[in-house]
Amino acid sequence: GPSWEKLPQPVHQKQDALVLVLDLSYSMKSGDLAPSRLDRTRQKLLDLLATRKEGQTGLIAYAGDAHIVTPLTDDTPTIANLLPALAPEMMPVPGSNPAAAVAQAVELLHSAGIRNGRVLLVTDGISDKDRREIEGALARSGASLSVMGVGTATGAPIPLPRGGFLKDKAGTIVMAPLNDKPLRELAAGAGGRYMQMQIDNSDL
Repeated sequence: GPSWEKLPQPVHQKQDALVLVLDLSYSMKSGDLAPSRLDRTRQKLLDLLATRKEGQTGLIAYAGDAHIVTPLTDDTPTIANLLPALAPEMMPVPGSNPAAAVAQAVELLHSAGIRNGRVLLVTDGISDKDRREIEGALARSGASLSVMGVGTATGAPIPLPRGGFLKDKAGTIVMAPLNDKPLRELAAGAGGRYMQMQIDNSDL
């Protein structure tokens, strides 16, 4: 055969693995990013998938509980095809449990034999309790976590499935601003970075 066949082959690095963790709580329907946080997020994830030429990608969606949408695969078109259908209405338990989703992401990586994968949490906010629980889920996992924050500092009303907007106990419409402080702290402590979702691709 040709002489180049005798050259040493490059050593394959452990495959790049990324698990996307998508917030599908109702606040993602907020319109502070037009047409909605979720619509903008879907487009951003499509852009991100288009940049992933190699490696494996998985997708987990969460509201009050977490669900694997796709296990780790190099078939990014399949993930792209599923994204448009993802919406808070399809989630069986309302609420927000990002720690369950991150724990599931770690499990996906480990079951594929990957000790140093990456998790990208795409959310419009976590509580301090969420942050501690996520840190617990990541501890000694080998995985790094980056965070993409979705929303604006002012927020906007959250439309409800049967019409009207989410209100607090006093009857005031909830605005759900993006509070990036716990998100920044989480990413900094988890070996990743924090980006606020931008209209262009500077956040990818």
